[in-house]
Amino acid sequence: MTIIRPTPTQVADLGSTLGYDISQADAEQYAEILASMLASYDAAEQSEQAILEQPEEQREFWFPENGDNPDNAWYVKARISKTDVGPLAGRTVAVKDSILVAGIPMMNGASILEGFTPSNDATIVSRVLDAGAEISGKTACEYFCLSGGSHTNAHGPTHNPVRRGYSAGGSSSGSAHVVATGEADFAIGADQAGSIRMPASYSGIVGMKPTYGLVPYTGVAPIEPFFDHVGPMTKTVEDNALLLDIIAGPDGYDMRQKGVVKGHYLDALHQGLKGMRIGILAEGFQAPNAEADVNTAVLAAAEDLGKLGAEVIDLSFPQHMLGPALWTPIAINGLSELVLNGQGFGIGRNDWYPTEMMEFLFSNRHRRNEFPPNVKAFTLLGQWVDQNAGKIPYAKAANGIRVLRSQYDRLLEQVDVLLMPATPIKAQALPAPDCSVTTYLQSATEMFANTCTFDVTHHPAISLPCGESDGLPIGVMLVGRHFDEATIYRIANAYETRDTRP
Repeated sequence: MTIIRPTPTQVADLGSTLGYDISQADAEQYAEILASMLASYDAAEQSEQAILEQPEEQREFWFPENGDNPDNAWYVKARISKTDVGPLAGRTVAVKDSILVAGIPMMNGASILEGFTPSNDATIVSRVLDAGAEISGKTACEYFCLSGGSHTNAHGPTHNPVRRGYSAGGSSSGSAHVVATGEADFAIGADQAGSIRMPASYSGIVGMKPTYGLVPYTGVAPIEPFFDHVGPMTKTVEDNALLLDIIAGPDGYDMRQKGVVKGHYLDALHQGLKGMRIGILAEGFQAPNAEADVNTAVLAAAEDLGKLGAEVIDLSFPQHMLGPALWTPIAINGLSELVLNGQGFGIGRNDWYPTEMMEFLFSNRHRRNEFPPNVKAFTLLGQWVDQNAGKIPYAKAANGIRVLRSQYDRLLEQVDVLLMPATPIKAQALPAPDCSVTTYLQSATEMFANTCTFDVTHHPAISLPCGESDGLPIGVMLVGRHFDEATIYRIANAYETRDTRP
């Protein structure tokens, strides 16, 4: 992409929009200076080289027909493998469509990205292929992954695997669905406000948001580097631990990965609960829209853990209610900048940049009116705040989060995990296509209360099924210490494999 050189008139006009008073004579000098400096941009354009894996072979994929995809859980199906040897040999992995898979179309739920096909594999894609898995396709996700519901994808809603017409949760909507229905053995999701755990809760599967940075985000479309996470979604806790073991660890590119400590997840599964302390976090049950049947099921799970040998204690931590408020400026101002000005990736990180995707989004920036109401609302708010308060609210929230994170750390010195509902509500009915903007936005955000906090504090957290009500799944969330996923798996596996006979 060669950048055109500005004329003196264009320089003066640009200066005027920035509040600069530039004379015609000065504009001519500035134009010459800018043209000279743009030669460096030309050189940088030619310097890029492939870093991530670029397969030589043609990869097989196809778009599913309606009969093969009745709930809109898949974007594209595929059959990709590299080796038949490894811990995932003979198993299938579905990949959220916010993750780059070379040679396979990617739209990240967004109409303005449709038609893009990446040339590179994300680090985690290379890792599952090296482990012997077959990638079975890309799963539908929400528009730019900016929804906890499953109704914002440009191709239409993803239906709940248990009850059609209800939300599957988001934004890893399709990933939860295909695991729940057995269409894939494993799936990979991404989580910035709960986008692994919320669909896991709504759809009745296991979803782990690892500690920030444990799994490399390289080759995954971000929302905000402050809280981007990627992790495993599976039917069982053991499968979840297996997949995390394969995808975790530094890759040398992702700047989020600092002080990464990879645990022995599979070894921890069968150690039992003797000596484990579990804290029931009272405020996690007090969301304004909390459903009584959800709270009852989660408290019953805590009681079962006590019967299995854990010490279960009640905790109160009023600051938990502050988490969503601190998450909001980080999310809104960060994603607004990334979506409107950052070509879906942004700048300022010593990272690997998906320049093909960025160029595609830049060429379609005139199509912003196609954004769904939730994306418009988020970006409108982000721009309003930026115009009236600059970056200061983001900065203050970031400072507040540092304090909140340390407070949770101190709380987790008393217990091994915190326990609460993953989502305060069960899956809700999908909004009507002609619903109001208010209803559309509510359906995208009404389930965030407990999950979003731990994206910004970076603690690992898992959602696993703990029952159902009215035929709809309920998820319990366990939150642990940084890089202590092994303890979470130990407790989760003990609960999952408990004897449920009367």
